[in-house]
Amino acid sequence: MRKKILVQFDGSNFYNKVKKVLPQVHLTNFDYHGLAKSLVKSDQFQVVYYVGEIRQYEGNKKSEMLYSNQQKLFTHLRNQNIDIKLGYLLMSDGKFHEKGVDVQIAVDIVRGSIKNEYDKFYLISSDTDLLPAIQTAKDEGREIIYVGFENFISRALQKNCSSYVILKKNQILKLAKSKK
Repeated sequence: MRKKILVQFDGSNFYNKVKKVLPQVHLTNFDYHGLAKSLVKSDQFQVVYYVGEIRQYEGNKKSEMLYSNQQKLFTHLRNQNIDIKLGYLLMSDGKFHEKGVDVQIAVDIVRGSIKNEYDKFYLISSDTDLLPAIQTAKDEGREIIYVGFENFISRALQKNCSSYVILKKNQILKLAKSKK
């Protein structure tokens, strides 16, 4: 029987790690599906990209630019057959904070495990808030593979997941496409 596999991108977590490692890479042209396929080593899997939705604020050029870039990213992700699940961005003290994204990832891990939607989860995130959901999935007999970045490894996720894969700079670079 073929295993049901879910690859989960914690969008802002992924973005921030890639920008630290390879600041020149434009993630609006990144081959997300290619990365997922290289991890899974199969043609049968689902990919979900989780991110806080950027809102446009009238007269705020920065929010308009960020919104426009996020819409380009969404089109790019949809063209790669990647589902997008949105949290939101809350502004406090002049800074944006992502809300609802980690909870959505955790809910998908737990629901997918309990309802037998997936056998295996590839978690591209270094967020330790997900540890209770990971433990629930493992208790349900699911396999959780933590996908981290060299030089930014979460020891807690590495220790608590079924196994782990560490992405190297050159792997990311190979999947980055030139800006169009």
